[in-house]
Amino acid sequence: MQSHAPQQSFSPVRAVKALARWVVEKFLILYYVGTDPKVPLWAKRALLGALIYVFSLGLVLDFLPPVGEVDDVIAFLVATVAVLFSIKPHHKLQAQEKARHWFGGTPPTPAVPPVLPPPPLS
Repeated sequence: MQSHAPQQSFSPVRAVKALARWVVEKFLILYYVGTDPKVPLWAKRALLGALIYVFSLGLVLDFLPPVGEVDDVIAFLVATVAVLFSIKPHHKLQAQEKARHWFGGTPPTPAVPPVLPPPPLS
């Protein structure tokens, strides 16, 4: 049985662009969580602490083979777990919209259905 879906050949440029967009969206989500006034301060501090660690002490430890591979991942896992509950659908939608603006493409489908008005009382 043949599929009627259009077949696209592999393109390294498309693959790199898709990966870059995915990474940028994740960082944008963290940015929108970090700038949201409703997110608890301790969650923002955990996120900021992980970023400072990775880009300062983490760069030094990257020269030690076993430690350098694992420490950044652990720092981001701790920060992600701390911040995970703070990520709301509107953070994801903001990040997708900004990535679409930067990279082009189709608008994202809403993660949350729109709120409909209540039916009229009869």
